[in-house]
Amino acid sequence: MKDELPLEKWLVAYRSPSSKRRPEGARFVRQFFAPGFYEAYDVVLTHAEKMNLEVLWFREKRNCGPYMNRNYPELEGLCTWCNRKFGDEPMPCAHGGCNAEFCSRDCMQEHQMRKH
Repeated sequence: MKDELPLEKWLVAYRSPSSKRRPEGARFVRQFFAPGFYEAYDVVLTHAEKMNLEVLWFREKRNCGPYMNRNYPELEGLCTWCNRKFGDEPMPCAHGGCNAEFCSRDCMQEHQMRKH
């Protein structure tokens, strides 16, 4: 039986060089879970390569001082409607009291037409 390490919460800061809003690139922080440094490193670099992002830093959330008492969006979200993973900012359901998150307006509209 393998000894499994407990998952730690990690924060990563990225810069998107292809940002249309900011010429110097948009900077943002995301959170994710990983059992150790090397697993976290793998998650961070894999996501950066897939999304064409520059890694500014990453560390365990408990060692992040001013970043510790805030919740950040997950590194990859899962669309409530289509079940696809996405790395952008999630679109929350516009219907009050619904906690669904979507990858696009189309998915949000489909959800609203069929569920609300």
